Amino acid sequence: MSFKSRFIAETSVLAATYAALVWLLQPISFREVQFRVADMLVGLVPVLGWSGIWGITLGVLIGNLASPLGPIDLISAIPTFVGAWLIWKLREKSVFLGLTLYSAVVSAWVGYALWITFNVPLLLGTVYVFIGVEAASGVGGYIVYRLVKEKLVEIVGKR
Repeated sequence: MSFKSRFIAETSVLAATYAALVWLLQPISFREVQFRVADMLVGLVPVLGWSGIWGITLGVLIGNLASPLGPIDLISAIPTFVGAWLIWKLREKSVFLGLTLYSAVVSAWVGYALWITFNVPLLLGTVYVFIGVEAASGVGGYIVYRLVKEKLVEIVGKR
């Protein structure tokens, strides 16, 4: 399989899986207190690289079509891209730090969007969101990363 074909396949499968998990688990995927099971998939970014970054970003964009925040939540793809890129850039130093920074970037944006849309206090909303995102992305994502890193590299080849 060519690099381009593999990139498209990895990106597409990751985006579809992320979006499907968000839609299937809508009650816990949105608002101030959220635990997006789909966010555990960010643990694949240090292994997949750019296909992981784009897969998570597109998955957030598609998944957020179901958001109670409305169209403003589609903008979440931008901080998601930035956070996923930070995970990738920090992969050699600390995957966990990258995942935590991802959680902080995403939580700051979602807290702001909740404040604008539902008048949720900015700091409180951001902290609540961070707790859920960090549990899913930082802890869950790190577990996913550790569990699949060796096997995935073996299956898809060295990067």
